[in-house]
Amino acid sequence: MKNCPKCNQRMPESEKYCMQCGADLTATSPAVNPAPPATSTSVQPPTSSPARKKRGLATVLLGIVGVSIIGLFVLAVIGGGVWWLFLKDNGKQDQAQTTTLEGDAKVEVSYEVTDRVPTAFYNNADTELIVVTLKSDRKTKVKIEVEIPNVTEKTTKEVEVGTTEIKEKIKPPILKSAYGPLDKAQQKPVQVKITDVNSGVVVTDGSKNVTLLSRNDMVWVSQDGYQNYKYIARWVTKDNKEVKELVRLAAEYNEQFCGQHAMVGYLGGEIMVECQLASIFAAMQDYYNIAYVASTESYTTTNAQSVKLPEEVLMENSGLCIDLAITVAAALESLDMEPVIIFIPGHAWVAVKTYAGSPSYYHLESTMLDSSVIDALDQGDQNWWQNSNQATVIDIKEARKEGILPYGEVETTPEKM
Repeated sequence: MKNCPKCNQRMPESEKYCMQCGADLTATSPAVNPAPPATSTSVQPPTSSPARKKRGLATVLLGIVGVSIIGLFVLAVIGGGVWWLFLKDNGKQDQAQTTTLEGDAKVEVSYEVTDRVPTAFYNNADTELIVVTLKSDRKTKVKIEVEIPNVTEKTTKEVEVGTTEIKEKIKPPILKSAYGPLDKAQQKPVQVKITDVNSGVVVTDGSKNVTLLSRNDMVWVSQDGYQNYKYIARWVTKDNKEVKELVRLAAEYNEQFCGQHAMVGYLGGEIMVECQLASIFAAMQDYYNIAYVASTESYTTTNAQSVKLPEEVLMENSGLCIDLAITVAAALESLDMEPVIIFIPGHAWVAVKTYAGSPSYYHLESTMLDSSVIDALDQGDQNWWQNSNQATVIDIKEARKEGILPYGEVETTPEKM
């Protein structure tokens, strides 16, 4: 921090102008011009796009400088007059086989386990852990039990089997307590047990390993081509204590910029909305001294990219463009504001609605940690005008309505919400 030579007001070290009297401070704090954000291949544009909002804060913020993701199984057991065979290997379904004695029912069983589980958003995604295929020459009933011990709940299903082949998709949800240990990718066994309901005889009890991705791993595009961008809302941890501390510190910068030592969300009008956006960014620059780390991620591949949670960005003082956008979005959402994260090929930035439900947004280029806040806001606007035709906009509030909640909150469904 430094004092204004004219009015003695304390200002962040690299400010260009005093926000109280307008005195020129650039003699001791020249601005640094940032490199423009990288872009890469294209993604499909959204059906509707946020509009750019002309800022009324320019006269207030002028010159603010930023202080800156059952093996070869087991043979069926004789019991209750039913013989089973359960086969699976390396994620590919093998041809089912049948062993039978005269008078016994012929039942065929095979299954497929997914190659990898994106644990970060698996509970929300429309996918399954295992698909069991069943067929019999006569009607019977079986109970299927599936779980990954200490990782998922146990899911149990009873199904009628007959002469028509059926497929049972099973997806045991990940336990909330499992996310802590899932800080890196690992192999875990999927345990499968099938029981003849009529006789009580266990006909299959085996396991098959599956790859669990880290809770930090984001798979932007599934192998079937489905885009997973909306699940980035899982990383926007608005109730985390480090995020709340960022908001508290930002209030001090808001007093310097707009004369109010408070973060009031949408209660202060549109100019105050942009002022709070600027104050969050200034706190990240000046207090946390966060550094931007460049990345070659295109956001269009099926590869898993490690994405930091906001608390990790604040504690480690660095982040990629997506990490920084998420951190700002978390602080905004903690104020009951409505942030969005915008993706273009090779880059991501953050914006916030000018008022609740507004079609207009204030944009921020959150990688410009070595530049003034006003420059970062201007660059955010340029990002939109230059790339809106290929942008994907993720509205965090809309994601919440779909049940995509941040880490640390109880999982639920849109109906329960």
